[in-house]
Amino acid sequence: MICRACLLSEACARLLKCRWLSVLLLFLGEAKFQASTITLGEHLRWGYTSKFGYSTGTGNYSLRLRVSDEAKLAGNGRFNQNVTLFLETYLDEDWNEVMSIEDPCQRKKKSRSSMSVSVPLDGRWSETLRRTVRNNVRSHIWYFAVLDCAKKTENSRKFEYEMTHLNEGGSHFTVETRWTLPSNVLSLVCFVAFSGLFAKRCLAEMTSVGRLHMVIWALVVVVAMQLLAQSLHALHLWRYSYNGTGVRPFEILAEISFILSQLVQSALLLLIGYGYTLIPVDVDPATVLLTFGISAVVHIILVLLIKAEDSADKFHDYEGLAGKTLLALRLASFAVFLWCLKSTMTGAPYRIRGLLSMFAFVGALYFIGPPFLVMLVSVFAPYWRPPILNTSLMLLQIGTAWWLHNQFLSRGEYFKVSELNSSSLPGGTPRSPRTPLESPTRSPQRDKRD
Repeated sequence: MICRACLLSEACARLLKCRWLSVLLLFLGEAKFQASTITLGEHLRWGYTSKFGYSTGTGNYSLRLRVSDEAKLAGNGRFNQNVTLFLETYLDEDWNEVMSIEDPCQRKKKSRSSMSVSVPLDGRWSETLRRTVRNNVRSHIWYFAVLDCAKKTENSRKFEYEMTHLNEGGSHFTVETRWTLPSNVLSLVCFVAFSGLFAKRCLAEMTSVGRLHMVIWALVVVVAMQLLAQSLHALHLWRYSYNGTGVRPFEILAEISFILSQLVQSALLLLIGYGYTLIPVDVDPATVLLTFGISAVVHIILVLLIKAEDSADKFHDYEGLAGKTLLALRLASFAVFLWCLKSTMTGAPYRIRGLLSMFAFVGALYFIGPPFLVMLVSVFAPYWRPPILNTSLMLLQIGTAWWLHNQFLSRGEYFKVSELNSSSLPGGTPRSPRTPLESPTRSPQRDKRD
């Protein structure tokens, strides 16, 4: 996924200057149009700007630069000339060798093209540099960097730049995201159909019982936030296909909605693994809400940092430090899930242990799935990793929601052994032909088998 090119350290510095809103709007969302800053000077002669996946055929790019306002002010108006910088392009098959060269000015030996850009030192934009890229055999990731090996900038100085990339046919999508819009729309259509079925079954349950159980309400939140996330993301991508930037506030809300839906679904699996609705357990709502709130804040911050990270070696959200931290939290949740299951199974009736075995299998897929998929896609070419990973994660999230909805709203095994089988109304009676001795948490027949 191509993000606005900026180092994470620069993002954090801007955040500390209290310009957090503008930073979030600048960094979040996929972007073919990139606008950021690079620092060049006595000890920084080479600055990575961006990368873009071009498909076979002829693509194009453009670049313009100017001295940032901060650097211009630092010069006290003494600049009345131009500085010549060079835009270098590198191919993905050479990139590792390029980065192994310690002297940045020697890296231009591996560049596929080198173009000079004359940048006025009074803060005006340079003339726009426009060039083409052609791939004849297969798709490639092209890397772009700006050099100042003429050593005209003696002191470190910031340069603002704006860079535009287009694939053949005028497509704003990089090669790894070219199928993102149609696949997201198809997924949205399928999820709308599922949401309609889920809403119909919830209404039938409410008509029959009078209200929905808490676990069903939690799943309603999961489905609603997932639907919101996919809808906003589809709108963002649709607009992105026209202007190359999309609607960044939509993408921000989509990412937040998606991570919150994952957290609610994770909390649901953890609570059921702990025995909620299956055996008598003490669940303090205040503790659950506090834990969820802290976890939500941490996860949202990590998601924002993921979108702020830009690295030449990063091709999907989980290749940076923030992404790896998110995966580590997922594995930690799985460890807690296993502990909950082990505690609940100890002394639980036979039928409940059998049901929890199914939850253990689904929970393992849900919690371990993302780290496993990240390792799996690493064997593919960089431009194939994002579509494979994103599609798999989407299917995992939707598949888990489907399985849970079927457990909660059908008259299956979970319904039979959980408190969903008892009326939610005061003084109510069980909703299936079972005797009091066959209650979910107490059964003489099961006790004998155990």
